[in-house]
Amino acid sequence: MPTNTLSKHERLKSYTKIRALFNAGHRMKQFPLSIYYLFEDKKGVEGKSEVLHMGVTVGARNFKRAVDRNQLKRRIREAYRLQKSELRAQLETSSFTLDLFFVYADHQIADYSVINVSVKKILAKLSEELIVKQTL
Repeated sequence: MPTNTLSKHERLKSYTKIRALFNAGHRMKQFPLSIYYLFEDKKGVEGKSEVLHMGVTVGARNFKRAVDRNQLKRRIREAYRLQKSELRAQLETSSFTLDLFFVYADHQIADYSVINVSVKKILAKLSEELIVKQTL
């Protein structure tokens, strides 16, 4: 049974990693989310190191109240937490690590079901891209 946790070791917090992700990473859109992602080779990474890191942001320009931003971030993290197990299993058997950063791009607060579908489609596309990268 996969563990559906989201520990602090899985969160993308390093300023240098986030900056590299936005500068050198790729971008994918799936309304209402936009995602930045970067596949990297495992370079002597030990077994306990995480292969999948994620971050979330919701712009203060679109949502003035922090309670609205926090609600959207919780919804995105929850949808990701419940659906990441398949992608994580693929990454553990591959020679890549993946950094993700979700950006909420809408001006309205979306329901959890909309965000859940969007995250599911994004993770499916990333899974397909990982398969293509492994064959190269």
